[in-house]
Amino acid sequence: MLASLAAATAGGAQSPPPLDKTELIRLLTNPMFAQTEVADVVRRSCLTFRPTERDWADLRNAGAGGEVIASAAACDTRRAANASVSASTETAQPITAVAQPGEVVTTAGTAASVRVRLSRGRTPLRRTTLALRGTTALGLSRDASAVTDDSGIAVFRLPAVSRAGTHQFEIRSGAGATLPGQPGVLLSVRSAKAGRMRVTPDYIVFRSEDTTAAIVAAVTDSLGNPVSGEPVDLVGGTGGPLTSVTDSGGRATFAVTPKSVSRGATVQVRVRGLPPTEVEIAATAGLSGINTGFLPLATTSGGVGSPLGEPVVFRARTVQGAPAAGRTVRFRALNGRVTPESAVVDSTGQVRVDVVLGNKTGESAVFASIDSLERVVTLRAQPGPIDTLILDRNGEVVNGRAITVPVATPFTLRLRARDLYGNLTSIDALGQALRAGRARLNVRQQDLQLVSLESADTAVIIMLKAQRVGSYQFVIGSGLTASVRVDAVAKP
Repeated sequence: MLASLAAATAGGAQSPPPLDKTELIRLLTNPMFAQTEVADVVRRSCLTFRPTERDWADLRNAGAGGEVIASAAACDTRRAANASVSASTETAQPITAVAQPGEVVTTAGTAASVRVRLSRGRTPLRRTTLALRGTTALGLSRDASAVTDDSGIAVFRLPAVSRAGTHQFEIRSGAGATLPGQPGVLLSVRSAKAGRMRVTPDYIVFRSEDTTAAIVAAVTDSLGNPVSGEPVDLVGGTGGPLTSVTDSGGRATFAVTPKSVSRGATVQVRVRGLPPTEVEIAATAGLSGINTGFLPLATTSGGVGSPLGEPVVFRARTVQGAPAAGRTVRFRALNGRVTPESAVVDSTGQVRVDVVLGNKTGESAVFASIDSLERVVTLRAQPGPIDTLILDRNGEVVNGRAITVPVATPFTLRLRARDLYGNLTSIDALGQALRAGRARLNVRQQDLQLVSLESADTAVIIMLKAQRVGSYQFVIGSGLTASVRVDAVAKP
């Protein structure tokens, strides 16, 4: 057979004997020979048999493309022409129809087109109507038809198909007549890009430490066709991210164990172009890590040493969504006190506790522990009202003390305020009052002039100047006061 093929393709060589069906199938299934080479052998040799419907199907199954089919059909035409009695010595060239390409690939939801070249021998047939039998399966009211142009090319416009799959169409004449070799074209509709992902189950409960659970992500395009070969990632486990590729059904599967994920937490399933989907890993005894915790508070701050304006509510749920009634919750506080320190979840799945904020300004927190879960709510302790005033000079407190300053030289004092617990607190209101009474302060302290007074939320900056040598008592405040004795001495 190799010798036959070589002889057939060599320029000027004698035509080899006709091929029988077995020889032709051997050529088609031999990966060393291209379709064009096999078609050339068929054109030169022709066939020893007249193909039946079964023969055409067998040849296609063996890999015969449009060019090989057309060449085999031409043999049948030449055989009929040679057998007929004709006054003419010329043999009519056969009509061939070849799809270019033989397989058209498109995505679901996208329209496609099919190109067919119609010719007699090497001469293109113009203005000839062709039809694609079987295209009504795509939703057309009748089979698609097209007219060849001056190059003998007919272009069939096919509608968008929503379902992935393959469709085989036969090329026929405009009147529906079968063409030699029953040429055809294959339309392959593939899934579009990932448009949806459904993950099952919604949560995982491990019954024992040696349990293995499966997380399955089903990826489809926007029309519901499964997307195969798509990478899917599982992140959030105790190790690095895991990747699985979807199979022909669009499914990617992950096996997880109690050691590969954290109980009471969640893992995320991700596929490019889509938002991630979370899968909850149940805590011990089936608690939901997502739905177990403190409920939002209307206010999360209050004065130091004072009760929070509302009770703190802790909720406990199972992964099935039911109240985790009867479980014990233990509470503790940071920079505060909580009452009670332990309580049993009621029938609604809740526990209410009262919180008194601590004596230090800043962050305060309440922790709750139930089974293996711990949750925290962060609060803030604000400074209380002014309890004492503090005067300092250059960072040193001078309340009730004496300071020495050069006469006629401005110097600065800083006034701050503390609450009952010694926390620095706002002095803004007092600063505004002092600015309003600045003129009266200057009248009262004629020999100790108030040069300037600037106030902010945390301090009032006072600049003074002694007009002459002497000792002066400087008192500042309203109700609550701070004082210092100023001894003005001559400049050295």
